[in-house]
Amino acid sequence: MGLFKVKNIISFISMAPSFLKSILRKVPFYVNYDLTWQCNLKCKHCYFFSSTTELNSKRKELSNEEWIKIFKYHKKLGTKIAILTGGEPTLRTDLIKEAIKIFSSVQVVSNGVMKLPRFKGQKQPKYWVSLDGTKETHDKIRCAKVFDKVLKNIREFHPVVTSAIMTLNYKEIEDIAKIAHDNGASGLVFQLYTGYPHDPLILKGEMLREAIKSILKVMSKYGNFIFYSKKMLELYLSKEFVPHCVFKVGQIKSFYPDGRQKFCVMGNSPLLCENCGCVVPIAAYALFRNFDSGTVDKARKLFNFPK
Repeated sequence: MGLFKVKNIISFISMAPSFLKSILRKVPFYVNYDLTWQCNLKCKHCYFFSSTTELNSKRKELSNEEWIKIFKYHKKLGTKIAILTGGEPTLRTDLIKEAIKIFSSVQVVSNGVMKLPRFKGQKQPKYWVSLDGTKETHDKIRCAKVFDKVLKNIREFHPVVTSAIMTLNYKEIEDIAKIAHDNGASGLVFQLYTGYPHDPLILKGEMLREAIKSILKVMSKYGNFIFYSKKMLELYLSKEFVPHCVFKVGQIKSFYPDGRQKFCVMGNSPLLCENCGCVVPIAAYALFRNFDSGTVDKARKLFNFPK
């Protein structure tokens, strides 16, 4: 049976109905909401700001009431999972609180600089906090001395750590894994940097090969702490998943802070597909189109399926 253990089969069966329903009923499997244009950092690699350069400088943000109306609309359609991003979503704490009342599962992607909000008497969102390298590298990429604040949040709240691997930090993959693990993170997700063609931060050639080798090494050392399977890594290199991307086919939708739908969470152009390193479409393809058992546990943790 190899990787086809009973628990993996049961886990896959429990996830499949929600995914298949999203296909048959054309209901978003989950929805990504950029809650705000605002952020307390201006990071060198930020996909959000690079994807909004074509938008009008007078950027409207939906009010709490307008967002709640959209949340309830998607909930009524059948969407169970909400991913709250930005900008920095913790700048709109009231909306996080409202989202956890509406959706079965809520994930919040934060830079980890501010204290992560907790909600008394309610279920808590699942936090993802960014960590880009050792102290010097992280602060260089984030253009601010925030490493110690991020580490404090990781120790206190035990979020999933997410790390965008690029030309600025690919030599520190093993350091990132050790820091995240030793400071109490609940898991680690690598996102290979996604950018437009000719972006100097994109890993290519020998740098890419070295990064892949390092990711395989930490996967072997840390096991299920790393939310990545060997199949997912293969798909990143082959780009076999791109024509079937869950954003392209509508199983996942993403929205700007003014309520406009965008191409995908990484930006508003198919030009991003050539260098896509987003872990979400890779995991979905490995799980539901390749039926890769090695991806089952990784996908459950990644998507935070409601039980």
